[in-house]
Amino acid sequence: KTNKPPMSLSKLAKFMEGKDGKIAVLVGTITDDVRLYDVPKLRVCALRFTQTARARIIKAGGECLTFDQLALIAPTGAGTVLL
Repeated sequence: KTNKPPMSLSKLAKFMEGKDGKIAVLVGTITDDVRLYDVPKLRVCALRFTQTARARIIKAGGECLTFDQLALIAPTGAGTVLL
């Protein structure tokens, strides 16, 4: 549990500020955060997404990826941000 802590959408949005076009990679779960009103367009790769977090990312025009999809898109890890 300590090696895969969850990350909220608000933290994710804060870390990805100014990193347009890059894919956020998190070994853990992405959770929804009701305090974040506007979700930016994000491409996110994670082990799991909560149902509401996935819905909000997709509604904002973003993309939710799994690690095997990421391996096909960016085999060398270029253009990714490891969180």
